[in-house]
Amino acid sequence: MAFEVITVDDLRRDAGYHLLQKTDAIGFNALGAGWYRAAGSERWRYFLITPMIDSKGPKWVYERLMDALRVLEFPEGIKPLEIHLVSPRESRFYNLKKRLQVPQMQGDKNLFHVSDHTVRDFGIDAIVIYRLRDDDKRAGDTARTFDAKVRKLLAA
Repeated sequence: MAFEVITVDDLRRDAGYHLLQKTDAIGFNALGAGWYRAAGSERWRYFLITPMIDSKGPKWVYERLMDALRVLEFPEGIKPLEIHLVSPRESRFYNLKKRLQVPQMQGDKNLFHVSDHTVRDFGIDAIVIYRLRDDDKRAGDTARTFDAKVRKLLAA
């Protein structure tokens, strides 16, 4: 029996990786990042998991991230409306983290792909993960660092 791995194209794969690098450089410190495709959809969405959603709210985080990325420029292959900010407490991603054994990978574009019942139970057809790590409980520190770096970037 043949099987198919559902994954993003090379342009999106590279764009997601470069976007994660850019967010790291501005202190965003995403706990998780990758692409997912919801069940029944053909549209891929890029996710960034951050506890700043819980401490500052999604509007605060999204506005600062978009301000910074307008200066740094979006990588080709990703659009602002494709970015989904996620709390580490959001049940779908929290439970996925518990179910998936994603290795802590370092290096260039290491990806973890899943497109089977493991993710379909959560309403996701496929997911491509760059990073998925435990919450470091430092949302306040992350928010302060992120805000300071964005302000500095915008002032330059």
